[in-house]
Amino acid sequence: MLPPTYSRRRRLSEASDVEVYKYESVPKKVKVQTVQIIRGAIGTYYHNGNNSAAGKLYEYIAREMRKEVGVHKLTEHARNADDEFLRWLEYTNDVEAWLDGVEYSMRGIDRLVRGKEEYYFGRHSSPDEAIAEFNARMQEAAIGYQYVSGDIVRIDSMHMHKEVVLPALGLLNQERFAAAEQEYRSAHQAFRNGELEDCIIDCGKAFESVLKVIGAARSWPIGGNDTASKLIQAAATAGFIAPYASTSLNHLKGLLESSTPTIRNKEGGHGAGTTPRVIAPELAALQLHQTAAMILYLTQRDASLRSAGE
Repeated sequence: MLPPTYSRRRRLSEASDVEVYKYESVPKKVKVQTVQIIRGAIGTYYHNGNNSAAGKLYEYIAREMRKEVGVHKLTEHARNADDEFLRWLEYTNDVEAWLDGVEYSMRGIDRLVRGKEEYYFGRHSSPDEAIAEFNARMQEAAIGYQYVSGDIVRIDSMHMHKEVVLPALGLLNQERFAAAEQEYRSAHQAFRNGELEDCIIDCGKAFESVLKVIGAARSWPIGGNDTASKLIQAAATAGFIAPYASTSLNHLKGLLESSTPTIRNKEGGHGAGTTPRVIAPELAALQLHQTAAMILYLTQRDASLRSAGE
């Protein structure tokens, strides 16, 4: 929750209900805010004249980003690693690289600072506060990216993101769904990178993986190489899903398959041949959201039956 300042209240009162996100640029204001958020959550480079835990984290982030960007120094004449990295983060115009830098920072805050806050001196924000503020600043500026459970993900609808994608990722965060979670996250990463055919293929993999995990636990007569059609039929035959639900699942399967002129077979994807395939971004976004909705349905249905002893 951002402070309810006069200017923010006025903007909210005049805002349209239509969500239009930007992806190709980040305003200087948001870059400065992001630097302040990161500094406030990690802390100061030195403590009592010694390199602190914060300093070591900044050194790691700067080292990784030098390799990602392909330079020996992110900025010239930097005093230390936090000055080098944060100054670069504030002034770079490479949005993809900026997002990579933010992702490294948020992961560090989320996974390294969390639970060890007493070793990071000069902080004034908790990991949860920093992540929430970053996401809120991005949303306020209508920049279509959010940090979610370790990854920067691209979003097209905040309502869909909150009501479908986040709950689906939450339910996939179980050991038995580890492969499906990785495949669905990979689909988001491919979408962010503009690799839209890979996005759709990974959506299909995640969808099938969830069905296979649930089916194996429920002893459906399925095999490791069974197609989505066979998995859906097995779910319907076992009474796991109602006939109308299997129709919806088959519609999703059909969309996933028809979205690329030639989709993968049991061994993997087919080549594009002499004509490059063109996938519309809005179609890939549709597949991401529909896949999340179906994963949410399947995992919630499984949990409901488990709680009822079935």
